[in-house]
Amino acid sequence: MELPHVGKQCANPDCKQLDYLPIKCQYCKEYFCSDHSKPTEHNCNEAPSGDGERVPICPLCQTPVPIKRGEDPNVRMDQHIANGCKPPPTSISTKSFNSCSFGKCKERLAVRVICSGCGKNYCIKHRLGPDHMCDKVKMGNKINTASKLEISSIIASRSSPIKAWVGRMFK
Repeated sequence: MELPHVGKQCANPDCKQLDYLPIKCQYCKEYFCSDHSKPTEHNCNEAPSGDGERVPICPLCQTPVPIKRGEDPNVRMDQHIANGCKPPPTSISTKSFNSCSFGKCKERLAVRVICSGCGKNYCIKHRLGPDHMCDKVKMGNKINTASKLEISSIIASRSSPIKAWVGRMFK
């Protein structure tokens, strides 16, 4: 059972097939079946000469890859890539700004981890001040150590055995 109100007939006079998904020619604006959709297949008078003779460009090396008429461009492109397609050398060096600043560690990072003491970028292993020998953190540790000693001496001066024990724990 044909449904003439659904779809369109192919405009090719030799075909006239009822197609439910017709393709409109971009040049002559007529509807064709999938077999006659290309301008060369329905002898389109409006199509410019040389249409369909495009040369694909390799996405890796940006050079045109010649194909023969009727040859599948995908197959030819695969052959081109398999036979030593070389991407052009980049003139600008791609420096990784997210590399670790600690000594010989050149770990590349997806996210910047910046030390609040020295302001340099470090990897996960060296992100903490003591791990990358940060000068600001060393000074901070001396202050913290002095504070701890002062607190422990105050606690030790108390007569309670528990407080004395706590004082010994801070030493």
